[in-house]
Amino acid sequence: MARFKRIYNLSIIQKISLAGIFIVLIALFQKIFAINYIPVLPFVRISFGGPALIIFSSILLGPWFGLLVGAASDIVGFYIFDPKLFGTAPFFQITFIYALLGFASYYIYKLFKVVKNEKLLLGIEIGTFSILLIGLVLFVSLDYNINLSTLYRILIPVISFTLLVVTVLAQIFTSKSFKKKEIDIPVINIGFACFVIEMTIMVAFGVAMKTWAFSSSTFYVILISQIIVAFFNIPLNTFLVSYIMYLSNKLIKQRGVHA
Repeated sequence: MARFKRIYNLSIIQKISLAGIFIVLIALFQKIFAINYIPVLPFVRISFGGPALIIFSSILLGPWFGLLVGAASDIVGFYIFDPKLFGTAPFFQITFIYALLGFASYYIYKLFKVVKNEKLLLGIEIGTFSILLIGLVLFVSLDYNINLSTLYRILIPVISFTLLVVTVLAQIFTSKSFKKKEIDIPVINIGFACFVIEMTIMVAFGVAMKTWAFSSSTFYVILISQIIVAFFNIPLNTFLVSYIMYLSNKLIKQRGVHA
């Protein structure tokens, strides 16, 4: 069975080279292959690959290189694609979110990869998301101080529930698919790590930093938006990190580089 191993014998030059490649790729994914504005979900960005690459770079290269990749990719993205916004007020806070994502992902993955009970991890994840979903539904349904149209009050719970189902099914399907091919990638563990990463960094820490960057009056809007995006990001990041890990392991095995 193919087994992913962290590459301890990469030289500092190799790590710097890989970090440079990751920075460029992530900047492209964050700015080009991304949805930067959604009317129903303001203050959020849906990137098709950017956060997953930051998480993987942290796992592969270590926390400090992960921090470098996370921060530098956001700075490079702003400098190339949004030069007028470079150095403006929200810039520091948003860059700090991605820097922490790159630093903490290594430790969070390392913490949960040793857990053998996949059903327990999946159960905790489903339970936590279900509580969040119920709270979200009650909040947008009952609190009319929030300036949302009736359509949005209906769409937000429906979209969130749909994404919850997709989140669970995507992890189960990806895990079973890899096991059928005898690929020993801990998909459920990766999924739970992505879940913890999303909830602690992108939701809790991210909401705090974005509220500071924009305005305290936008707290609830940012919180609701970020929770909904979390339902999207977790299955996407789980699949991408697992698959990139598989491709990396395959390449390492072919070239005879082992820990």
